[in-house]
Amino acid sequence: MTAIPAAPSTATGEVIRTIPAAQPAPPPATPFNIKAVDEISRINAATEVIQEITGIPEGISPELLRNAYGIVIIPGTIKLGFFFGGQYGSGIALTRGEDGSWSNPAFVYIAGGSFGLQFGAVSSDIILVFKTRKSVMGLAKGNFTLGGDAAIAAGPVGRRAVAATDWQLKAEIYSYARSRGLFAGISVDGSVLAIDTNANETFYAKPGISANEIFGSPPCSSPAVERLKNFLGKSASTPAMQ
Repeated sequence: MTAIPAAPSTATGEVIRTIPAAQPAPPPATPFNIKAVDEISRINAATEVIQEITGIPEGISPELLRNAYGIVIIPGTIKLGFFFGGQYGSGIALTRGEDGSWSNPAFVYIAGGSFGLQFGAVSSDIILVFKTRKSVMGLAKGNFTLGGDAAIAAGPVGRRAVAATDWQLKAEIYSYARSRGLFAGISVDGSVLAIDTNANETFYAKPGISANEIFGSPPCSSPAVERLKNFLGKSASTPAMQ
């Protein structure tokens, strides 16, 4: 017969009753500034863009999102005109953890290049899909030159995503644009992707907040952020490749 261990007791024979250790409370949600109207509108616009582009046959394939380490969505990038040259747009960036969850968005902007001109349009929605952890880490550090700090290629769309060229397969980032209803992979070599410090400080109501801090913080309580992350979670439901 197996002996039943006796309950611990004191020298006087009094039985000591143990109390289960309390479970640590989950970290509080990351706060946001409800009055940051421009930043909230930017998140909502980015959500609309990714919903529409992933919902068409010749859009970004679910396989690419499943293996993505990060994504940048820039709605309505505009042509600056002949005098200034190039283009400019503001948007958001999210990174993806090993468990498949998406981070809070950091606000970013892109400048340079003439990637919308091929469509003959004055504005384009830009999406960048980050395929490596290294490229995402480079983005979080600050100014990031596309094609310089990380290899970038026009991304394959729809079924062609499984038949990418050798150059595309070697790229660390895939780039896409939508203009006048047309969606395709584009080249944005030489453009600079940078952290929008002012927008991040405004939205998260924290002076000096960094992109790394945003990417590693607990989920934000903003309904706009929750909608975006929930959609991305459904579109890319498995963890990024190791």
